[in-house]
Amino acid sequence: MSFLALLLAFLVEQLRPLPRANPVHEGMRRLADWATRSFDAASQYHASLAWGTVVVVPTLVVWAIALLLGALHPIFELMFHVAVLWFTLGFRQFSHHFTEMQFALARGDTGLARQHLQAWLRARDPSWSAEPLTVPELCRVAIEEGVVDSHRHVFGVLFWYTVLPGPCGAVLYRFSVLLREHWENRVDGFGISSRKAFYVLDWVPARLTAIGFAIVGNFEDALYGWRQRATAWPDRQRGIVVEAAAGALGVQLSPRVLNDTAMGASAPVSAFGVPGDPASTPAAAASDIGASADGILPESERIPPQPATLHAAVGLLWRAVVLWMVLLLMISLVYWIS
Repeated sequence: MSFLALLLAFLVEQLRPLPRANPVHEGMRRLADWATRSFDAASQYHASLAWGTVVVVPTLVVWAIALLLGALHPIFELMFHVAVLWFTLGFRQFSHHFTEMQFALARGDTGLARQHLQAWLRARDPSWSAEPLTVPELCRVAIEEGVVDSHRHVFGVLFWYTVLPGPCGAVLYRFSVLLREHWENRVDGFGISSRKAFYVLDWVPARLTAIGFAIVGNFEDALYGWRQRATAWPDRQRGIVVEAAAGALGVQLSPRVLNDTAMGASAPVSAFGVPGDPASTPAAAASDIGASADGILPESERIPPQPATLHAAVGLLWRAVVLWMVLLLMISLVYWIS
């Protein structure tokens, strides 16, 4: 059922994409706002309870509904799985901006490309501006955000949907992503709890996504980016995904992070996004960045992303999706045969 539900959900999502501002996501954000008013942010215990209220409780409710519908008839359970996946998968929530950027840059319309990138990223940060960015920088930011969004909208959801019973895994991961984004700028217990929980939930999916990019792209460069350059990113999980994609494509994406941190634009942070962990700074990985090995491009030989790289990135993402769908199909076939 898992493979069939995912396939149907992908088809429905392509034909009728769910808008970013939808009732389920808005309901989660209202629940998160209620939790911030009802629990004490100064207490880590209360902050953990708040996270559980917003993420775990809806997950258990979805699991119970799936069990109930499965007891009535398998077709009802399948329809519920598809509906839940439609609300948790979100490939089209960002891919149309990426595609429109690609078309605009192909026509040489840099202004329109900036507008699409700005509309895309302002959904999370209303103050974000694309005005000072050059064409290579526009491409770099688009690729970075595209691979991260594809990981959090597709690959992470797919992993947890496969691992946990029913559709509850998809809800657990997606709500964890949304809550981390909602509390991203908080430095109190709420923000720390959401970052720590997401770090744990995303640890395996981020590495599987990196492996997928390596398999369907430049294998050695992707693994080198994961093992070496990703250590310089303040958000290590994000760094693993982005640097693996950069290596798979053979382009340079990391200098923005390294230069910004070196210039003091951001303080050292831990893997959870908590200030004060020197191990996550570029200095800890400075000896690795730019190193070379047989078959691996050194950083100095990597090219900045260009408009044509956007097309290559789209191909990389779709090949990775097909790869994991084929693996899931094989697992399903083995299960049915046995």
